[in-house]
Amino acid sequence: MSGPILVTGAAGPLARIVCRRLAGQGELVGVDVRPLPPGTSFPGAFYQALYTQRKVDDVFRRHRPKVLVHLGRIRGAEGQFTQRYTQNVLGTLHLLNDLCLTYGVERVVVLSTFHVYGAHQHNHILIREDEPLRASQIFPELADAVELDHAATTFLWRHRKVETIVLRPANIIGPDLNNMPSRLLRAQACPVLMGYDPMLQFVHEDDAAEAIGLAVESKKWGVYNVAGEGVVSWSHAVRLAGATPIPVPHVVAYPLVGMLARWNMAFPKHLIDYFRYPTVIADDLVREELGYRPRYTTVEALSAVGGGRART
Repeated sequence: MSGPILVTGAAGPLARIVCRRLAGQGELVGVDVRPLPPGTSFPGAFYQALYTQRKVDDVFRRHRPKVLVHLGRIRGAEGQFTQRYTQNVLGTLHLLNDLCLTYGVERVVVLSTFHVYGAHQHNHILIREDEPLRASQIFPELADAVELDHAATTFLWRHRKVETIVLRPANIIGPDLNNMPSRLLRAQACPVLMGYDPMLQFVHEDDAAEAIGLAVESKKWGVYNVAGEGVVSWSHAVRLAGATPIPVPHVVAYPLVGMLARWNMAFPKHLIDYFRYPTVIADDLVREELGYRPRYTTVEALSAVGGGRART
């Protein structure tokens, strides 16, 4: 699809990888609530603006994008809940219902997360795209992520003239990412909850960018889970990344999170349950319909995020 491609969350490392994947497909335009990190650049026009601001309207008016790649979800550790809800939910609604429809965007790709399914002891293995989104019932902290996903899927069904894809990837990790899973696995010591060792999935940052690129290029529409190649237990993942597992009683895990918050070492509470209960997704649909094939196995992805210092 030719024409300008507008990428939100453009100051983040995943967006930089995605833009390399999309190079040559059209003019790239970046928008983010954050400034570009020092020493970095964007391969096109870049604008710092809140997604609810009139400045974003001006960006759409000026560049008339044909594709919106919405990577701009603010994570739990990056802002207070009110700020996250405003940008993640109201900002997404503004981008989709107001700007995309007004300025003739032809294709939309929204990056959601597998966290919207929720971590629960009764989860069955291989959660499919039509499963209910239970995360906010367990952790209100995830309400903004669930509502963002709901806004995107509602837009998908109501406005069929806009080809829309919602991606729900498993844990995206990589040497260039600074998200919570990557930081945990990159550390010398990594907590493991005593008595719990759930099976987890990981997606290498390059494979996540490939899935996004395929979604941009495809004529398909719908919701797709995205996983890597293989499933491993959390304790084994820690060792494969080269970290040392540190057993932590789960009864002290929540108070420990509170202490970290007081020390400005934010750790989203909802992640604790994902280290207790399995949330394993089925991604056969994205493989069949978009041709997604991860280049990296889980072992290779974990080794990459840990800098090749795997332990046995």
